[in-house]
Amino acid sequence: MQPQKRIKPKLLREQKTEALLVFIRTTLEEYFEKLDKGEIYHCIGDDEENIFITNILRTLLLQLQECVVSSSYLRSIIANMHKNAALKILAKQEEPLMIYYDSLVKGLENNLKNGQKWMPELMIICLLSEWIIEEEKSVFLYPFLKNINYLQLLDMYEKTKLKSEKDTREIILNMYKISSSLISNLYKSTYKINNTRKKKKRK
Repeated sequence: MQPQKRIKPKLLREQKTEALLVFIRTTLEEYFEKLDKGEIYHCIGDDEENIFITNILRTLLLQLQECVVSSSYLRSIIANMHKNAALKILAKQEEPLMIYYDSLVKGLENNLKNGQKWMPELMIICLLSEWIIEEEKSVFLYPFLKNINYLQLLDMYEKTKLKSEKDTREIILNMYKISSSLISNLYKSTYKINNTRKKKKRK
């Protein structure tokens, strides 16, 4: 279930970036599945801008699918870890990633009500923009992230916000707020490594 070219960070701070990318991969997969089925539609700018944004995000999804695990992989480990020792060891190895990813999922659940309108594509752009540009987190393991002009994409939504009706403006503003909240949750999320070992008493 793992991508053939998976990039597995060693440092905990880099695993936070991996968790963010797992979250973004999952969100993009769900977004494009609904978009391709015609269940949701673009709601910003003109056709040219929509095609431009869509192409960038489709390319990003393909790149993530090559090197970042899916959320179903993590769920499968949790569901089956009790079955054998190998899966228990794997679960322990993936534990930091699971904790960081869970902080993002819970953050979204707390900030977005069931059935509430949102723009997942904008939230993704905001998440990456804040994590990479403002937080200055290292993305040298994922160089393709630097190829996206996040400010250009955000500017398109900002222009749409200025000339849109109240409902659309509120959705866009809410995406800004939610993405900042998720980044805050990820930043505060911690994982403690247990280095203590139990010593056996000699008889």
